[in-house]
Amino acid sequence: MLKGELDMRIAICDDEKDALQQTINIVNNVFYEMNIQCYIDQFTNALDLVQCKKQYDVIFLDIELKEHDKNGVWAAKMTKQKNPESIIIFTTNHEEYIDDVIEKYAFRYWSKPIDEYRLKKSMQVILDRMQVIKVEIYEGRDNIALPLCNIIYITPEGKHCKIVTIKGEYIATKSFKEIKEHLTAKDFCECHGSYYVNLNYVEKYSNTEVYLKYKSHEYKVHMSRRLYSISKNECLLWEAKKYDRQNRYDYSDCIIMFG
Repeated sequence: MLKGELDMRIAICDDEKDALQQTINIVNNVFYEMNIQCYIDQFTNALDLVQCKKQYDVIFLDIELKEHDKNGVWAAKMTKQKNPESIIIFTTNHEEYIDDVIEKYAFRYWSKPIDEYRLKKSMQVILDRMQVIKVEIYEGRDNIALPLCNIIYITPEGKHCKIVTIKGEYIATKSFKEIKEHLTAKDFCECHGSYYVNLNYVEKYSNTEVYLKYKSHEYKVHMSRRLYSISKNECLLWEAKKYDRQNRYDYSDCIIMFG
């Protein structure tokens, strides 16, 4: 795995302590082998997970949590509503849960036995879905990995390209045009011939400027009059799709794991 900003936020929720620790150990081993930095939070009930304000890339969730009506399915539903991008991996020992879950939400599932190799393969699929670009940095010629969701905007820097992310700035050896071709996510928009912005960070815009924000960091880039109408339409369309995602329970990124 390349150096860079690639890390993953993991939540593991299971009310059986032995099973919880087993999952933690497996995840740690797999991520260590893949050289991925991960941060793991553990929960023993669905309510604590749902009430947690953090957003997780992957959630390992016991489908049979014994807490009245607040089981794993309820937690997944609430979590997806709050953060549609989270990938849910259900863990269960009982096959009777399969039919209802698959029939209703079209889940994929793993059969026994669970092993680290299968988890590693699934993690690679998850990484591919997270959309990571490989970039050679001008200074030092290091190759780094940058998740597209971390990129706030890009702009030309001479013959090269400056990439502004939530964790810093990089000068890539490739040109602005070449880097732009790799930003295939639909969340990116060309607001100016020299700026390509991530709509997730757009705070507001006018016919001359685009204002972006990440936490306390604010950025201002140019808006081309020629591209204003196109950019405005893309922003409105993106907002509509974002609203739809937040109000639709999409479980297509869920996996059932037997253990």
